[in-house]
Amino acid sequence: MGIIIALTLFVAFAIVAYFLNKREKDSLIDKVHEIETPVSGQKAQQEKELKEKHELKEEDHKELNEQKEEKQELMETNEKTENFGTRELFIQTLKEIGCQPTFAEEEDDDRIYFAYQGEHFFANASDEGLYVHIWDTHWGHVELYDIDEFSRLKRAINSSNLNCSTITVYTIDEEGKCVDVHCKSTFPFLEQMPELGNYLRGELNDFFRAHRLVTNEMEKLRENEQAMK
Repeated sequence: MGIIIALTLFVAFAIVAYFLNKREKDSLIDKVHEIETPVSGQKAQQEKELKEKHELKEEDHKELNEQKEEKQELMETNEKTENFGTRELFIQTLKEIGCQPTFAEEEDDDRIYFAYQGEHFFANASDEGLYVHIWDTHWGHVELYDIDEFSRLKRAINSSNLNCSTITVYTIDEEGKCVDVHCKSTFPFLEQMPELGNYLRGELNDFFRAHRLVTNEMEKLRENEQAMK
């Protein structure tokens, strides 16, 4: 009987010990999980930060390359412009729009002569400067001693100069007894400017606009004077 009781107690103690052991082991596993979870999250955060830094470095590298390319293009443009002066650029552009520039035989005459839409022009362009000067001379005339017509001309020139970028002036030829009308335009001419051919056409076309403004204004003044009589 005593042996049975002792065996029973031994088994009971063994079962209790087993369950206590199991509870401690489960508790230890939970604690390990609790430790591993923040460690894993911290590791993921570090990996994310490293990835973002890598992406930022790639963007910085790309931006740096773009800046280098822009700087290189600017240096090439400046070098090209230095080798291609304003005068040569203007002559080349004249040829591109269908004009055939000619030059004076005298060494001290650097004027460039050309025709555009039937009108004859001459220009000055220097490699030391950035501007082109174009003249269209003697395109209009009135008699010096025709007081009424001379008066109309002066008023028409004033009106044209207020409405047109091309400047119109007159000179008096006492020997020929006439008043001559001329136009002049000065404008920048740089290789960096886009579509130089169209730009030059626009400047030349403005001469014809000045012609029309002067002619139409004089005709209008004649008609107004006639209507008042």
